[in-house]
Amino acid sequence: MKPILNLAWKEILQLWRDRVLLIFLIVAPLSQLVLIAEATGGGIHGIKLAVWDQDQSQLSQDLIRTLDNSEAFRLVARTSSYEQVAQLINDGRAGAVLIIPPNFSRDVMRGDTPTTLNAIVDGTNVIVALNILGDIQGAVNDVLQQLLAELGIAALPGGIDLKVEHAFNPNLFIRWSTLTAQLPFITYQIVLVVAAVGFVRERELGTMEQLIVTPFRRLELMLGKGLMALIVGIFNYLILYVALIQGFALPMRGNLLLFTALGILFIIAEIGIGTLISIITNSQQQAILIVFLLAILEVTYSGYLVPTENMPLFMQAAATVSPLQHFIAITRHVFLKGATLPMMLDHVVMLLALTVVATGAAWFVFARAEV
Repeated sequence: MKPILNLAWKEILQLWRDRVLLIFLIVAPLSQLVLIAEATGGGIHGIKLAVWDQDQSQLSQDLIRTLDNSEAFRLVARTSSYEQVAQLINDGRAGAVLIIPPNFSRDVMRGDTPTTLNAIVDGTNVIVALNILGDIQGAVNDVLQQLLAELGIAALPGGIDLKVEHAFNPNLFIRWSTLTAQLPFITYQIVLVVAAVGFVRERELGTMEQLIVTPFRRLELMLGKGLMALIVGIFNYLILYVALIQGFALPMRGNLLLFTALGILFIIAEIGIGTLISIITNSQQQAILIVFLLAILEVTYSGYLVPTENMPLFMQAAATVSPLQHFIAITRHVFLKGATLPMMLDHVVMLLALTVVATGAAWFVFARAEV
């Protein structure tokens, strides 16, 4: 028994001396717990709402006011045609549209048959779509209770029948929402790991000095290492794409060439981040630990679970400078919405800017690093 305890004590001392691993074991799980709690604790709120009120009655205005005054919704537009409704949903300028039919108030007051109320909800994120449905139904019930109180009656025979159309994901398949986030996340992990061990592995093997004295400039060394990571990333990316289309029957409604070009841009951004990690770390173990820590943090504010606009401000700021967050949004837009470049220009511009910053920072540090 004593030899076992001595060995265990030796391992504890060794762990205590490895401050990087020790910090990781403490900080990583605690950070993930706190960030996920912050990201999901506030629920879904501030969803962009548009309305098409064809009734223009007091009852319809009460319903709109109830929705706008709730924390769940933020009224952003009033429309006057179905074409405007479709445009708002397609462009992502509205997460939900309430369509109030003509004679809505009269039909509710007549009360002999259910009065139909229509809503269109963006179904690209199933968790959000289900919350929106519940919030709209809750607002309808509140308005009905208020009306019954004013009329002094217990119930209306007909009531209101809420019919919801889920745009881009009619059956609310949770797999469509999760798999369009898995492709970017898996690609992110693979590319980051490959790039993060590139230079630090050479340093551990003692071959970095040999590379430096070869007739290659430092820029050529960095590009050579990055090219290998790029090939691995593209290969992995294409395998995942084929698996999603053929194996999981995920619809691809957008332009494949555009999606591939943006995917390569995303891979280059992660190569820049991985290369920077490889330059500043002293061992492959440190590099891998930093990659895992980044992965834990990024999956929290990437929009995988809840929209980034629903997160606390500090997490929104972190999401803004996350290539993963922007590429998850791009993937969902292209796959499920069939989005074109102008429809997601904000994400594309930020992804391009982050790619330039990441690769530029990696080159700046590498050019001045001492071997």
